[in-house]
Amino acid sequence: MSADFVSGALKRLPLVFIAAVLAACQPASETPQPEPDHTWVHEVSDLPADPAIRYGQLDNGMRYAIRENDTPPNVASVRLVFNAGSLAEADDQRGLAHFIEHMAFNGSTEVPEGEMVPLLERHGLQFGPDTNAFTGYETVGYQLDIPEVDEETVDTALFLMRQTASELLMESEAIDRERGVILSEERYRNTPIRRWNNALWRFRLPETSVPDRDAIGTVEVIETAPRERLVDYYENYYTPERAMLVVVGDIDPDVIEAKIADEFGGWEQPEDPRGDPDVGTVSEERPLSVGYFHDPEIYTIFTVDAVRPHEPELDTVQSRFENNLANLGDAILSRRFATLTSSGTSPLIQASANHASDFEVADRATVLAIMRPDQWQEGVAVVEQELRRAIEHGFTEAELAEQIANLRTSLRDAADQAGTRTSAGLADQTWSRWRQDRVLTTPASMLERFEASLDDVTVEAVNAAFREQWTGVEPLLFLASPLQMENPETAIREAWTQSRQTPVEAPEEAGVQDFAYGDFGPAGEVVFREAVEDLGLVRFRFDNGVAVTFKPTDFEDGSIRVRVDFGRGELEPREMDAVDILAGSVFTAAGLGEHSEDELGRVLAGRNVGYGFGVGDDSFSFSAATTPSDLRIQFDLITAYLTDPGWRQEGLEQFRAVIPEIRRNLYSSPSGVLQAEVTRMIRSGDPRYGLPDPEQVAAIDMEAIRGFLSPALEEAPVEVTVVGDIGEDALVEALAATLGALPDRAESWPDYAEARTIRFPDPVEEPVVLRHNGTENQAMANVYWPTFDDSDPQRTRALSLLRAVFDLKLTERLREEEGFTYSAFNNTNTSDVYPDYGYLYVGADVRVENVDATYDAIAELAADLADGEISEDEVLRARRPLLEQIEDAFENNGAWMSWLAQSWAHPGRLDRIRALSEDYESISRDDLVALAEEYLQPENSWRVTILPRDGE
Repeated sequence: MSADFVSGALKRLPLVFIAAVLAACQPASETPQPEPDHTWVHEVSDLPADPAIRYGQLDNGMRYAIRENDTPPNVASVRLVFNAGSLAEADDQRGLAHFIEHMAFNGSTEVPEGEMVPLLERHGLQFGPDTNAFTGYETVGYQLDIPEVDEETVDTALFLMRQTASELLMESEAIDRERGVILSEERYRNTPIRRWNNALWRFRLPETSVPDRDAIGTVEVIETAPRERLVDYYENYYTPERAMLVVVGDIDPDVIEAKIADEFGGWEQPEDPRGDPDVGTVSEERPLSVGYFHDPEIYTIFTVDAVRPHEPELDTVQSRFENNLANLGDAILSRRFATLTSSGTSPLIQASANHASDFEVADRATVLAIMRPDQWQEGVAVVEQELRRAIEHGFTEAELAEQIANLRTSLRDAADQAGTRTSAGLADQTWSRWRQDRVLTTPASMLERFEASLDDVTVEAVNAAFREQWTGVEPLLFLASPLQMENPETAIREAWTQSRQTPVEAPEEAGVQDFAYGDFGPAGEVVFREAVEDLGLVRFRFDNGVAVTFKPTDFEDGSIRVRVDFGRGELEPREMDAVDILAGSVFTAAGLGEHSEDELGRVLAGRNVGYGFGVGDDSFSFSAATTPSDLRIQFDLITAYLTDPGWRQEGLEQFRAVIPEIRRNLYSSPSGVLQAEVTRMIRSGDPRYGLPDPEQVAAIDMEAIRGFLSPALEEAPVEVTVVGDIGEDALVEALAATLGALPDRAESWPDYAEARTIRFPDPVEEPVVLRHNGTENQAMANVYWPTFDDSDPQRTRALSLLRAVFDLKLTERLREEEGFTYSAFNNTNTSDVYPDYGYLYVGADVRVENVDATYDAIAELAADLADGEISEDEVLRARRPLLEQIEDAFENNGAWMSWLAQSWAHPGRLDRIRALSEDYESISRDDLVALAEEYLQPENSWRVTILPRDGE
């Protein structure tokens, strides 16, 4: 986790932030349907399975799927998934499905405890990004992304998966050592959102076991469960018939299939395996019900659910068509909510509609809305009336046309880009479709079926599908609020029933509006061009000064990444503090001169374009991903924002509505306080970083934002970086008529040397103490050592490798030996903007009583590094994953974009690319020891402890 998150995130904050967080908290729909009997659902469905996948089943019942795929080349992804999760636990096993997942890394019959992760690191896998596991309500899974497909690495991956399947030792001593790690994870995940999510499921499905089977479990079980209860779950649910192995990558399917049979064929299915758990029931007769959840740090969240017993349905062409009709209805209602919230004055901050099947017991339609806390009654009324408007009056032709255009574009782009899907993504898609009992078809066939069905996708059909979800059962109303309310259920019910007395009118049919921009004057001409052959680049400049770096690639079919940099970003002068932070979120939300942001959603329907905007350390930037067919309109859009921004007040009002909820969330945990406050403190209080206070937000108006951005928008040199699947001629044509047609830009721009003055704070003898508003057992210990800036690339990379070695030691000491933390955080920052500024950071989420011991352990590890206690094996285990990541990055558009952006302003970046692998390969153990000795000295460190406010 980077301590610099807030400084970046708030400057380009998307207003869907909260809704995305909440959606991530809800379990994915995993609804395997039992009829008719089949091994793979495509055997009994009229949907065509993707022919590129080889499906099979061993005699013992284990399923497998193999797919050859060369994106990226010379790698493979391996997944082992079981169709059982936390719902299969007994009451005294709550959390043990997840506990066993941890024990997979703590010893098996042929891999001693503590050896699995180092073994993988020596093969180039990094614990976390490449080696991980997960536990859900209905699924447990293990994942390895192997960086080479030589026989030894492939055999090692399959061997470790086989060990996981039935050979885990789960020795009592190892279990006891792991308890602290899992308790740390429980503590870290014990957020207001998690507590709300559990309360919501208890309200939705009260007659089921779901509310009591949160995967993390209970503290009591984690602390006391004997080995026998872990073994009971392991032996009964880790069985061949419940397992699926997936291998996708640059491999020979015949060879892999033989290896699977050889490695897993001897795994025996138990004679009397335990069946699926009885999850419970749902009643269709439940009356209108109201629930309430209070937490001082929770968002104000209102959900309306229509819940009925689940009806199993085979995955077929017809069932998918019917589901798409319902999806379109959800999308239109969500779009209506977006229009309301775009004003910034609505009681709603975000709202959306969706539907799902839950745990084979319930079919559910939902509206979820985030509201202003002091306007929750008005928010309830808005939700009730808009939902009722959709049910009573349905949708319009224009609304449906917008969503059909968006869906068609999504399906078209997926089909065009299917040839370069990543192996990791395909592997996860393969097992997840099995768990959902859905056919994994090809993107091309999905597009074909969509186009063939369009005559039947009518407003009447969408209206009927939407009404079917919401009629026949009474609504379930649940409000989460930071406000302590008297008789909350009564108040919520009254707000809902009073709203129902207000008549709702049918929506008006909106007219079609065209995008107002596209003529920016005579097309510009390219006056300079050079090819950089060794890096596969082309660099050119238009006669108005706009400079372009272009990297054509075939890494992602039909996909293009665009970035446009201008001005000096954080270095630009401003009238008041925090205007830079607000500008990053407000600018695009304020729309264009001819279109509000909400109108842009309509006029650009069916276009794959974006307009992300950010305020970086030394530039403003637009960033987007698009396709060859939409490249011209993508540049039209960016050029329109440069030349005719809207400066609408609604953009600022949206930010003012959402920032109190972000603040509430950040201060609910130690890691949030780290982002909100320490980001600024580690720069000696520089106001350009951290979370702005309420007074600052209230004082900033749109004129201040306009004054901050306008000079650079109007005159600053413009640098364009394009990476992806497009030809040079097509790119030049699109740019010449847009950014190349702008009036001449300034030949240079102020360097603002006086603004490049960030300073590391003075060392402290005792840690600075900050407070969070979360639970009383959450704390965080953090240590920063000042280092250096980024002027010497090789030294920067040596520090990065030292960080990776430090990370190995932190994991072994703080997690494996002490059990203090689920995961220690560490990173480096070497600035290329602020001279002499940089640091190495280590932090850990721990219990309050372990803070001092954590500081002692970190100090000991730092001293060991400075004393030369770095082994060649540790250097290998740290370096090999980095080199593998670099090799993969050379086949990745995102990596090239990060390397090439602003390379006209910083031409040395090209040489940095050339030296990347060589630099890391050349760093010696002695180099790392020398760095540690120079910089990891306790007298130079700055420490900050984050403790619960209740403990003051």
